[in-house]
Parts: sequence; structure tokens; C-alpha cells
Amino acid sequence: MRPLRLMFEGFGSYRDRTDVELHDVDFFVLTGPTGAGKSTVIDALCFALYGTVPRWGKGNVIRNALAPSVNEGRVCLVFEAAGGRYAAVRLLRRSAQGAVQTKEARLDRLDASVPPDADLTKILEAVVESRAEGDKVTAAVSELLGIGYEQFTQCVVLPQGRFAEFLQAKPGDRQDLLIQLLAYAVYEDVGQRARERAKLAANKLTMTEKQLNELGTVTGEVVAAASQRVADLDALGPRVAAAVETMAEVRERWKEANLATKTAREHLADLGGLRRPGDVVDLATRLADADEQVTRRVAERGAAEEAEAAAEAECADLPEQTDLARWRDAHTRLTTLTSRLERLRSDAADADAAEQAAAAEFTRAEDALAAAESAQTAADRAHRAVALAADLVEGEPCPVCRQQVHDLPHHAVPADLDAARAAVKAAKSQVTSLRKAHADASRAAAAAKTEVEGAERQSAELTAELRTAPPLAEVESALAKREAADAGVERARTRARAARRAAEEAQRQRTALGDEEQRAWAALRASRDRFVGLGAPSVDGADLAAAWQSLLTWATTQRDELTGRVTDLEQAERDLLAQGTAARAELSALLGEHGIALPDRESPEAVLATALVNARRDLAELVSRRSRSATLAEEVAQCREEEQVARMLGNLLKSNGFEAWLCAEALESLVTEASEILMQLSGGQYELHRDAKNDLVVLDHNDAGTTRPVNTLSGGETFQASLALALALSHQVVGLSGGKRDLNSMFLDEGFGTLDESTLDTVAATLERLATETERMVGIVTHVPALAERVPVQFAVTRDGASSHLRRVEV
Repeated sequence: MRPLRLMFEGFGSYRDRTDVELHDVDFFVLTGPTGAGKSTVIDALCFALYGTVPRWGKGNVIRNALAPSVNEGRVCLVFEAAGGRYAAVRLLRRSAQGAVQTKEARLDRLDASVPPDADLTKILEAVVESRAEGDKVTAAVSELLGIGYEQFTQCVVLPQGRFAEFLQAKPGDRQDLLIQLLAYAVYEDVGQRARERAKLAANKLTMTEKQLNELGTVTGEVVAAASQRVADLDALGPRVAAAVETMAEVRERWKEANLATKTAREHLADLGGLRRPGDVVDLATRLADADEQVTRRVAERGAAEEAEAAAEAECADLPEQTDLARWRDAHTRLTTLTSRLERLRSDAADADAAEQAAAAEFTRAEDALAAAESAQTAADRAHRAVALAADLVEGEPCPVCRQQVHDLPHHAVPADLDAARAAVKAAKSQVTSLRKAHADASRAAAAAKTEVEGAERQSAELTAELRTAPPLAEVESALAKREAADAGVERARTRARAARRAAEEAQRQRTALGDEEQRAWAALRASRDRFVGLGAPSVDGADLAAAWQSLLTWATTQRDELTGRVTDLEQAERDLLAQGTAARAELSALLGEHGIALPDRESPEAVLATALVNARRDLAELVSRRSRSATLAEEVAQCREEEQVARMLGNLLKSNGFEAWLCAEALESLVTEASEILMQLSGGQYELHRDAKNDLVVLDHNDAGTTRPVNTLSGGETFQASLALALALSHQVVGLSGGKRDLNSMFLDEGFGTLDESTLDTVAATLERLATETERMVGIVTHVPALAERVPVQFAVTRDGASSHLRRVEV
């Protein structure tokens, strides 16, 4: 696992977003004051992967994850592992009650073509596959890296206060760690599979032996006898085929005889059933009557059609009845219109005279009204006071003095003013009455004139229409002749229609008899056609009764001849049946000699073929059983060997003995390299060994080579020994795990302050060599300036009142 980008926001002491780029770093250091937030960076890396941090104690305690007064935090780690690029993202949120929970977690495989220094959002969006979400992320990370949280915090991240866990662990716990870390658990799986393979092989061995016993023993004599039977049945085939051919010939001859007998019987029965229909004689009489009726009706139809044609010719010489009726109506209307026109002209003259008289009276009335109105005007001038008083209203101001009128004045109206007003009123009434009378007279005169003009127009039209017409007397005479002629034509047509219907009915009846005659001839021919094969005579001619008699005479003669022939055919059929029965009995006996039964209605060749197939199948089965026995014997030997090998391997890998041996060898290799590193770190004072119980001990050369447990070392000495063991483990993990584990990162948190200057220089050189020679990423957290100065990439951590801050410093 090699980190490329680490981003955290609202995590621990970091309120603000912090993005740490590690893709171009092999060896870096986190520096800063105590409590600035250096270890929180390593915590963020561990939390992104496993959802917890060693410093928090219990694995499920995350209440310290969020920065103070922050309600939401996010941690994201982009890293490389197992040949791919991945991103582990976790989102933290504080509830209303103050509890901190992981609200979102996911592990995604990313597209490695996106540059690692690109915008982090772009990197995270390039998802190729979602590997896990929620609670399944931690397990997915453990499966991907091959180690769980406990192994990760002892071999990859060595946090504060826990450097010595692997060094001081119990042998069993250390062995479990190595098994997981070095992928030695595979041998336990190999042992389990070997034992399962042994069980399967044992079961297969039992089943194979059972099959071998069930097959039994097949000797060569049994196979030879089966082979001889096949040969005998093969030789029997031609004899059976010849017998079957003979039987087939007899069967065909019998079928022909049977068919001839059957046909003769059928012909005899048909000849006996031949009868002449009872109505054949009566049919001729009815046909003669029908022909006579058709002749008479056709003659009557011809006479009626000639009378119809003569009447129509006579009618054609007369004018059309419609023209005559139209002329008569026009004469009548013109006579009536002439009388009416004279009356209308007289009425129009009277209306004109009345209109002129009304106009004169209306003019005189208008003149009288004008004279009355002039007299009234003169009277009004003379009596203005009376007129003014008439306009006063009680309570309103006077139009002359503008004083309010309290009492209306009363003036006697002079007689001459009243008379003038009455005269005007009477003149106006007279004008109105005469104006209406004049208007009515004008409308009456106009209407009379319009009616005269219409009558004159109609009279002109009728006169024009009758200009070429005969006089009324001639028209009425011609119309009477036409009506009489039309009546004669209608009577002739009625008689002609009746004659045609009668002729058609007679013809229909004759046709019906003709159909019956045709059916009778067809029945005769059908009866004769049934016996054409017997040489029946033809039935052509016009005499139906004679034709029937000829056919019946021939049938009587033919029936006598067929009676003797049927007797001969029946005897021949019986003889052939006896021959066939004898031939089948001989063939059945031949097959019986070879143990083959011939059932009724079964083909001998099919029975022999079935027996031959069975014999060959039995022979093949015997040969197969012999071959199968040999094969099963070989399988028994193979299964027995496979079961023994698998059982031996399963026993060798049983009870973790092989894993313990592997772990002991791996620990010996680790201790050997760690001892060399410890000798350098301790200035040649300490070597690291393991005792007979696999406990780790140190050899103190400054104390006469005294051996003592590692838990007796001081703090600084313990750090040296733990660091040596961690460096050796990081260096050898690829080789010891057979390439299945590659912990190409190591993060060390504090502990360097206990080292003297010389040891510190050795530690720095060792870490530099580990980072450059093995292409591992090494990250350390320290307060020691001398060590920090030797690291090429520094991340300076500071903290103000609100948040921690991280800044990259190139040395």
C-alpha cells in the first residue's frame, strides 16, 4: 500500500481542508510543536482505511474524530495497492445529541490514467468499480491489503506508545501476526483441501471397488459363445429371407384371388339390385302434353304482340297528350285573364282619381293650419302677461324679478286666444287625418297599377304561347281522340303481358320436365357405368323405356355367368391361404431351432434382426464389461494412491505444525537482520535473539554477554529494538510472503527523542537506505531537528486558535 493523496477536513484538530500530496515522495517527516497535529495526519491515513485510530483506544470509538465545534468531517485517501489505484473515503457527522457517526464510507477502484497531481475531485470521479460501501469497507480494505487493522498498526503504522507491541508480543500472538502478514494461512487451507481430497478419493475408491464387484467375472469362453451365436444368426439370414420371399409370393397371389372374389361378389350384388324407376313410362306422356302447351301459348303471345304494335302505331300519328292538355289550359287561362284585365284597369283608374282628390284635400288642410297658427301667434303677443303667468311655478324664482313665487297669479284668458288655440288644434288634427288618407290612396293606386301590369304581362305570355296552337275546339277534339287511343294501347299491352307470362310459364314447365328427363337419362347412364367393366351395352337413343329394358336384359344374362365364376374364385382363395399357413409354420420351426419365437403378425425378418441386434448387444456388453473391469482395476489403484498421498499431506499440515515451522523460520530470518540493525543502533551493545520458546531476548555485550528479556530494556533501548525489528520486517516481507504481501510504506510516530546523536545518525541512514534502495515510502513524526533536517521532504505542522495547518517544505 503506497499513499498518493491524503485529504481531510474537520478531522481532529484540522478544521480546514488539508490536501497532502505524497505521489512524488519517498521519505518525508512531519515536524512541529507538541499538540500541533502531526500525529493526526497519520491518524487520518489509518482512519480512511480502517475507520478507527490506535490513539482512540477501542476500535469503534470515533467521538474524537471531528474537530471541536465542527458538525461534519471528511477523510479521503488515494493509494496504490495490488497493482491498482483505489480511494477510501469516509464522511463523519455529529448528530443533534452530539454523537459522532460515520454517515458514509466507500472503497472505489479508480482510473490510474488520471495524473496523481490532478484536481482531487477529478481523481475521485474517475471510478472504474465500486468495491464496497458502508460497513463493508473495512473488510474490503483488509482483503485488498492482505492485513487487518491490528497487523497494519504493528507493521505499517507504528503509533506513539505502541512501538514495542510486536517486539514484546507473546509468541502465539506474534505467530498469528506473521501468519496473516506473510500469507502463511494458505498452508492451513492447503492442508484442509488435502484432507478433503483424501476423503473424496476414499469415497471414490469405495464406489469403484463396488462397481468392479458388481461387474463380476467375464471369461473368454462366455465371450466366444456369444460371438458364435452372432455368427449363427448372421448365417440364418439368407434362409429366412428366401422363406419370407416365398411367403410373400403366396400372399400376393392370395390377395389377387381375394380381390377378384370380392369384386365378383360385389358385381353380382350390384346386378341383382339393378331396377328400372317406376315413373319412366309416365314421364313420356307428360313431356308430350308440355310441348303442346308451349306451342299454343307461343301462338297466343304472337297475336297479342301484333295487336299491341298496331295500337301503338295508331297512337303515334296523334299529337302528344301533354301538348294538347297544355294548349287547352292556356286557352282557358287566357279567356279568364282577358275578363279580369278589364276589371283591373277600371279599378286602377278609380284609384288614381281618389289619390288626386285626397292630395287636394290635404293641401287645403295644410293651408288652413298655417292660417290658424298665424292667428295664434298674434293673440299670444297681445296677452304676454297671461302667457308669463302660465309659466310660473310655486316656490321657484320669477324669471323677471328673480323673487320666489309664493302664490300663483290667476288671469282670465281672453276668448280670442282660446279660440285661436282651438282652431290650431283642430287644423293639426285635420292635417294628420288627411295625410293618412292621402298615403292610403297613393298605396292603393300603386297596387292597382302593379296588378294591371302583371295581368298584361301574363296575357302577352299566353298569347305568345298560343300563337302556333289550334283553336280551342280543335284542341278539345284532338285531346278526346288521344285519350281513346291511349286507352286502346294500354289494353293491348295488358293482353300482351298476360300472353307473355303464359308462354313463359308453359316454357318453364317444359324445362322442368326436361330437367327431370335429363336426370332420368343420367340415372340410367350411371347405372350402366357401374358395369362398364363387365361389358354393359350403350344406352344412347330417344326411348328411355327401351334403353332401360335393354340394360335389364343384359344384367340378367351377366348375373347367371358370375354365379359360377364366384364359386371357382373362392376355392382358389382357400388353396392359397393353406399354402401360406404351411410356409409360415416351416419358418417358425427354423427360427425355433435357434431359440427365436415367431409371434403372430410379426415379420420374420424383423424378429431375426431383433434377435441379431440383441446378440450383438450382448456380445458388445460382455466385451465392454471385460474392458470396464480392467479400467476399474486401474482406477482402484489410482484412487488408492491418490487417497494415500492426500491423507499424508493433510496429516503433515495438520494442527498448524507446518505454519509454526514456517513462522519460526521467518522469525529467525527477521531476528537475524533486526539483530544486525540493533547492533548498529546500539553501538555494538545489543544483539536480538529468540529463545527455545520463541520469546525475543537481547544479548548485552556490555554485561558480559548476558541474555535478558526484551521487556527489561529501557525506553530508549526498547525503541531501538522495536525499530530494528520493524525495519527488518518491512525489508523482508515481500520475500518471506512469496510476493503476496508488499508493505511498501512505513510510518513511525515519535520515539526518536530517546536516541543519542550517534544512534540518531544511524537511524537516519537506515531509514534513508530503506526508502531509496527498496522504493518504500517512509514517513516519520519527530521533534528532533537533527533528524528532520536529513529528510528531503518536510511537512511543517502549525496550529492557531481555530485549526491545525500543514505546509510542505522542500529541504
